[in-house]
Formats: sequence, C-alpha cells, structure tokens
Amino acid sequence: KQAETDIQSFFADKYAKNEKWQVTTYNMSSDMGIINTVINVVTVAISFIAAISLIVGGVGVMNIMLVSITERTKEIGIRKALGAKNKAIKQQFLIESVVLCLVGGIIGILFGFILGKVAMLVINSYYSDYAGYIIMNVHPSVLAIILSVCFSMLIGVFFGSYPAKKAAKMEVIDALR
Repeated sequence: KQAETDIQSFFADKYAKNEKWQVTTYNMSSDMGIINTVINVVTVAISFIAAISLIVGGVGVMNIMLVSITERTKEIGIRKALGAKNKAIKQQFLIESVVLCLVGGIIGILFGFILGKVAMLVINSYYSDYAGYIIMNVHPSVLAIILSVCFSMLIGVFFGSYPAKKAAKMEVIDALR
C-alpha cells in the first residue's frame, strides 16, 4: 500500500500539467483475497467429494466382507467346532478387510503416481516452446503416501468391524447346518 501511494504521488507531481493521460495503480492484494476464497471453496468441495467416495468405498468393502462371511459359514462353523474363539474369528475377518483396503490403497497410490507422470510428460511435451517457463514435476510426498496407506487401513478396520462381529457371533449349529 505504501508503494502504491508513493507511485501515485510521484506521477501526480511529475505529470500534473498533462491532461491527456493519468497514472493509476492497482493493488492485487484484494484479488488475492478473492483467489484464496475460491481456493478454499474448491478445497471444501473436493474434500466433500473425497469423503463421499470413502464412504461409498467403505460400504463396498463391508458388502464384500458380508458376502464373504455368508459364503464361508461352513468354514466359520468348522473353526468354532474345533475350538476357535470369537476373538480369533473376528481378528481373521478384520485382517482380511484391512488387507483388502490396503491393496486397494496401494493400487490407488500407484495409479495416481502413474497418472501424475503421464500428465507431466504430456504437459512438458505440449508446452515445449515454453519449457523455460512451464516446468511440471511430479514428486509425491512420502508423508502423503504413508497417510494414505494408514487411512486406507483405517477404513478397512472401521467398515470391516461389523462383518467381523457378525462372523464371530455366528452360532456353530447354524453355521454347520
């Protein structure tokens, strides 16, 4: 703001007698506020879409686990008949759910990495005339990858707990019927 004021006063003093043109200054700090607001709204919208996607994915994992339990009722019954505790059966299905989500998370990370590299190659080749000005490099953060894998496993635990409890509470006679 001080530079804006100094520039206006300099040109106003120097060219005060010139009626054909005048000097105006523009401060982009007001634009930055608008840009930050737009970025915040887009961030919230993307976060909302990501949350819905995670819920849909989690429900899909829960559905797969429930189908798996339904198809494996005899296995559960045999394990219970041989003395397996509810905790062991619950743990088996929780581990299965976590591994399922972990594999999905790793596939997603690999897909994102490959897509980023392809986008980098396309953009760098498309704008080769401006190679000195536009440089796009894809370097995924190790922290982001670790958090993604951990969050994927957390989704597996959260959405796999209900099917695991259902499998653990199954009665031996009903499972072997």
